[in-house]
Amino acid sequence: MVRRKPKRQQRFVEVVTEFFTRLGARPGSFYDYALDTPAGMLHLSVYDTWVATRFDDVAMGRAFTASCGSSCNPYSGKWNFHFGSGLDPELVVADLRFWFDHLMNWKPSS
Repeated sequence: MVRRKPKRQQRFVEVVTEFFTRLGARPGSFYDYALDTPAGMLHLSVYDTWVATRFDDVAMGRAFTASCGSSCNPYSGKWNFHFGSGLDPELVVADLRFWFDHLMNWKPSS
């Protein structure tokens, strides 16, 4: 028996993945996607109700996330986003857009 994801979860994955690909994410090898950012390479995977991300350069990831008030794991560089299963994917993208606009426009201090 093949179990299908509920439509809401499928929609979540589709909408959030489209958001990241529009930002420039491309297929990755470590996670499903990779995105070049001012804080270095960010690896991304989209799941049914959450997004897993991890900075390649943990120090740069820490510097960025400290500057925006949403800290990543200081040892692994993981910067994950968890959402409720009933949340509208468009609201999820609005939230992600807030954080990723900060990230993509961040200027590291020299």
